[in-house]
This record gives sequence, C-alpha cells and structure tokens, in this order.
Amino acid sequence: MRAAKPASRQDFFGSLRILGLLYITGIPLFIHALFTGCLTIDGVGFWLLIPFPAVFFGVSIGRLVRKFRFPAPFTITTLILLFCAVGVWLVEFLNFPQVYYFNHVWGVWPGPIYDESVQISGSFLFFRWITFLWIILLWILPSWNRSTQTKLITVLAGISLMLSYLSLDEMGVISPRKTIQQQLAGLHQTEHFNLFFDAEAFSGDEINYWAARHEFHFEQISDLLEIEWPENRKIESYLYAHAWQKKKITGAKFTSYVPVWLEQDQLHIAKQHLENVLKHELVHVISKQFGNRLFNASLSIGLIEGAAEGIAKDASSRSTLHQIVASEKPFPTASEMKFALSISGFYGSAGAISYTTAGSFVDYLLEEFPVQNFKKAYPAGDFEDAYSRSFEELVSGWHQKLEKTEIDSLDRQISELIYAQRSLFQKTCPHSVSTELRLWDEYRFHMAEEDTAAAYQKLDKLFTLDSQNDLIHSEWIRSKLIRGEYSEAISSYSENDTLLTLKLLQSDALFLNKDVQKADSLRNAIAPRIKNSKALNYRYSLNLREDSLQWHHHTQSRYNSYLPTKAEFERLNRSNKMQSVGKAIEQNHTKKLKEYSEFLLQESAHPDWFDIYHQQIDRLIFLKEFELADQWITKVSALDLRPRHREILSELMEWLEFSASE
Repeated sequence: MRAAKPASRQDFFGSLRILGLLYITGIPLFIHALFTGCLTIDGVGFWLLIPFPAVFFGVSIGRLVRKFRFPAPFTITTLILLFCAVGVWLVEFLNFPQVYYFNHVWGVWPGPIYDESVQISGSFLFFRWITFLWIILLWILPSWNRSTQTKLITVLAGISLMLSYLSLDEMGVISPRKTIQQQLAGLHQTEHFNLFFDAEAFSGDEINYWAARHEFHFEQISDLLEIEWPENRKIESYLYAHAWQKKKITGAKFTSYVPVWLEQDQLHIAKQHLENVLKHELVHVISKQFGNRLFNASLSIGLIEGAAEGIAKDASSRSTLHQIVASEKPFPTASEMKFALSISGFYGSAGAISYTTAGSFVDYLLEEFPVQNFKKAYPAGDFEDAYSRSFEELVSGWHQKLEKTEIDSLDRQISELIYAQRSLFQKTCPHSVSTELRLWDEYRFHMAEEDTAAAYQKLDKLFTLDSQNDLIHSEWIRSKLIRGEYSEAISSYSENDTLLTLKLLQSDALFLNKDVQKADSLRNAIAPRIKNSKALNYRYSLNLREDSLQWHHHTQSRYNSYLPTKAEFERLNRSNKMQSVGKAIEQNHTKKLKEYSEFLLQESAHPDWFDIYHQQIDRLIFLKEFELADQWITKVSALDLRPRHREILSELMEWLEFSASE
C-alpha cells in the first residue's frame, strides 16, 4: 500500500500537468472569448466539462494498462483511446439517426452548425457522470481487492455504470429509432411511408394531409429523377410537434435533416417547418438511390443541397432561383463555383446563399441535360466525365442562362436580403445567447406548445427588459390586443416609436379601445408614409382600415380570429375578404373556406393575393373539392403572374391531378 500511494499520487498530478498544458494552449482562445464578450456560462461549463474528465479518463486507461503490465503499453493505450474516440462514435453514427454525440475523449458534438445555440444539457451532464464512473472504476481496478473499501467502491462503480448504460436512451445520450417512435406515439402508414408523429400535435385531418403530400412529392421527385423505387422499401418520416421537441430528441432544432448515411430511409422534420422543407428533404431520401457507396450521397455537399434546392425551388415564394442569382452580379466564376460546391466553401457562406447558388446551378443542369448525366456526376462530383465537357463550359452555360433571366426590382430586393446574410463563421459570438434571445426562444416554445399563458408571461418579462426593441414591442402590443388589454397597449407608446408596424398596431389599439377619432387621426397621419413604402406588407394596410366597417372586421379577424358570416363577408372589401380566407385556412374551417371560395369566384382576382390563392387551392384539393379547385386554377392562370408563381401554380395542377387520381 505504501508503494501504491506515491504512484497514484504521481498519476494524479501527472493528469493535472497535462491539463495545465492544455489550458495554457487554450489561453488565447479564452482571452479572446472574454474580451469580445463571447464567453458565456455554458462556455465556461464546456471549458471544465470537456478537458478535465477527458484527461483523467485517458490517464486512468494508461494507468490500468501499466499496472497490469501489458506489453507495448503506449500502443495499447493509444488503440483503446482511438476506439473510444472514433470507434464508439462510428457505432453510434452508423446505427442511430441522432445528430448529436457524446464522447469520453473529445466531449460533445451538440448538433448541426445551423442551430447556433450551444448549451450544456442534462444529457451531457449525465454522460459526464458516466465518464466519472469509468475513471473511478479504471483507477481503482488494479487494486480492487486490497481492502474492503476498494472492493465496495469497485462494485458500486460497476453497478452504477451498468444502470447508467441501461438508461442511455431514457436520459437522451442516444436516440435509437425505436425510442423516437415510442416518444412520438402516432403512426400513419401509406404506400411508401411510415409516418411517426406526435399524436398530441397533429389532428387526424392534418396527418392525412401531410401523408398525401408525402406521396405526392415522392411521385414528383421519382418521376423527375427517373427512379424506380424498390418494392417493399418504406421511408420512415418522423414528424415532431415543434423544433424544441426535435432538438431534445435528435439534437437538431431548426434544422430539418435526412441521415442519408443510414440504411433505413428516414427524414426528421418539425411541424412548423413541414410546409417549407418536406419536398427538399425528400429529395435527399430519394437521391440515395444514386449516391456513392460511402454514405449514399455525394462527395460534394453543394451537389447534395443543390439537388434538393434545385428540385424543391423553395428559396423564395416570389422569385425563382435563377432570378435571385441573376440579380447578384458578378456571377461566380468556375473556380469560385467549384469551391462553393465543396464543404469549406459551402459552409463558408450563409446557408441561404450557398443553397440558392448551388440550387440554381443544379436547376440549370436538370433543365438543359438528361437527368442521367446529373445522376452520374452526383456520387463524386465528377462533371467532366458525366457531361463530356469541362466544368468551365457548364458554368459558362449557366451564366448564359442567368443573363437571359428577366429580373425586376422585387427580385433584386429578395436577392439583396439573401446575399446580405452572414455565415456562422462571419458572425460575432454566434453561440452566445443573450438573456433577451433566451426569453424570446422560450416565448416561441410556449407558443408552439399552445401554452399562451406561459408564453405571454415570458413576453411581458422580455418587454420589461427591452422595451425599446421594435420587434419585441410589436409582438408585445399584438399580444395585448389579442388579450383585450387595449389601454395598456396604448400607454406603452412614446414619441420615439415611429416604426410603421408599431404605428399601425397603435391605431388598431385606439380603434379597439373605442377611440375612433384618435385612431382615424393616426391612420391619416401615417398614410403618406404607407403609400410611399416599398414594403409589400404595407400595401393594403390602409385598405384594411378604410372605414369603421372594414376596420372592425379587420381587427376582429386579426386579433380574435373571427370568421364573418356569408352576409358579412359580402360587405367586406377585397383586402378583408382575403384576410378572412387566410383565417379560414389557418383554422381549418372547411365550410367557411368553401363558402368564401365560391363567392369570390364571382369577383375579379389580383396577383398580389397569390399567396392566399395558393393556400386556398391547395386546401380545396385536399378536401376533394376538385371542381372548385380547378375553377380557381383557371381563374388564377389568367392573371399576369410572376415566374415563381407560375412554378407554384404548375405544381398545384400536378397536386390536383395526383389527388383526383387517388
């Protein structure tokens, strides 16, 4: 025992020396984070919870090998650590659909880089408890039988480890498919899909709708890519109640994803993102059929995402991919485009920029060449062999396509917004979450949970903390109008509140508070600014409030979700009618939607309301009101539509044909 103590002490202090060297090396990073204001409580926690346990874990393994006098102790220790660092991760990576990982050696990978908030979770703390148990067991194992005390500690550590490993999925350390399926509880089966969904978040109508959209997009993509899907091969679609539930279970919050590297085809999407990303994610699933053998995709991340974006075309609801890229000159050169399709180049730009640029390029390839060429180029990004021409020639042809693309001021505006975005690596403190951002995130979470009481409590606290923030002030005023607390909303305004959104909300608050004269005065005062504004969301603001009748229906619809009767609907102007249609769709009120749609067929349509026409026709098709939907498609087709709206209308025609044939 006397000889063992100095050796144990030497190992312990040796671990501290290694830690000292690590922290000395990391001092510049620590100082930079501290002086730039990027150091957070979670950051400090990671500084402690990653190096300390990792070093002691490694030393305890080396100590065990040395104590048991294995040959080539350095080699054996290195191999064991490599297995723990890489081997264990590979087992998880190749078997579980999660995108977060915990590791005894390198600590933690919290999830996709687009989910910027990185925080210490209860799962990570539990995992570090397991690391601690391993350190205790490995440290004491060489002398476990020297005393009753060491025997007891060895047994307790062993039992604790066994119980901990039995709880890995329950504690969120791993997320096997079966566990996810149990947590979501709902199951809906179609010809090509098994939809696992949160049974409390999706109604029967909703899940039937999304099941139909799955099959529709599956057919679209398979036909476009000329894919013959294997028989009896089902795709698993995991539909979460909201992004926060998905983050807890899979590690991805606002990022929808497809684990293409897994044998089982699957996709993971939160309910709030389904409308925008379902088709995009399904491209990833179906393109596995011609992906490489390494991980069923392409070696070029730009081709992976470019294919999904180029086929889904969902970067904007108003501009095509080509219009967005054509509005931003100069166009990427061949060398710049080759870099943009690589991992470093793709993630070096903001997601919206990389996705849109790659999407436009892939869209061009699919438009101008046989799809077999693209499928051949996809696995390794070998364009020259697949297209029998140089990459420079392909990019030149794409440039010619962009040059011929007609663009207008709206396309330029949308393009400017997209290309002004910064990548994660260009932002200051991207992983630092302020108190305001944390409260805003909690507010959105409670709203997604439909717990308005808790949500408004967070919003009130946020407004008290930062009442000068226009976004927070606008949301808070809107909530007060929904809650019927008009006087409190009015009293929150100051002379410095000049934002048009705030002024419109203020006028609504005055109107709802029966101060009609003051409401009229304020509306008239801001009317010139609204008329001169280029923002589309203000275009019909005055029309919605043109007189007391229209204003009353606008406020009742917007803040009380009121749907007018048929007689009331007939007295509304077009702006309020379209707002009522939008509300009927939002509330899934089938009878009202059909009633409003039939009445509006008698009136003229206008391109400005295309977004609502789109939702209206889409819903009518699902409700099997095929004749009414077809009449609306014909009516909208006669309008002078934007190219992107033509694309959307074409897809609605396909949706009608698909649904009618079922």
